Amino acid sequence: MDVNFEQLLAKHNQEFKDAEVYNDWMPDDGEYIVTVLKQDEGSTSKDGVEILWWKLIGRIEDVQNEKLNGKEFTVGYYTSKAYGILKGAARTISGNSELDDLAEAHEALANTIGTVLRVKVQTKPGKGANAGREFTNCYIQEVLNTEIVEEGEVPVDAAEPVEVAVEQEASVEVATVAPPTV
Repeated sequence: MDVNFEQLLAKHNQEFKDAEVYNDWMPDDGEYIVTVLKQDEGSTSKDGVEILWWKLIGRIEDVQNEKLNGKEFTVGYYTSKAYGILKGAARTISGNSELDDLAEAHEALANTIGTVLRVKVQTKPGKGANAGREFTNCYIQEVLNTEIVEEGEVPVDAAEPVEVAVEQEASVEVATVAPPTV
């Protein structure tokens, strides 16, 4: 082996050790509950244009499906080339349907580690120059409230309970049901 090449190998060895193994696995089309494990961001340059990017890695939480439970995949990869997609994800994650500031969108993504999401994976055919190819994307549907509440405690953001009549045989009982939070 060439001595110069050996020196280059040694020089780049630590970067190789630190690199994450690339994984482009995606689950089949459908809805999943995932916990965000990692968030990363950076910038790159292509054809002299600076491009910002954000990446969310999640883990499927499905104890009833041992093949999927615990599997990790890219929940979102957002770039400054498609701000509309980034804005939609940031609005869903932050709960702010009017979010219009890139720094706020960045903060929303940066604070997702540990967040539990309901996501939808969908494969669609490419359009235009990408016709004939299929693309699988993951769309964040909602952030799930995973706050642990002690018995008898009411969550801080819980809506007021509503009384609902429930029929049981010949008698009527009243049950207290909290409406879903929006």
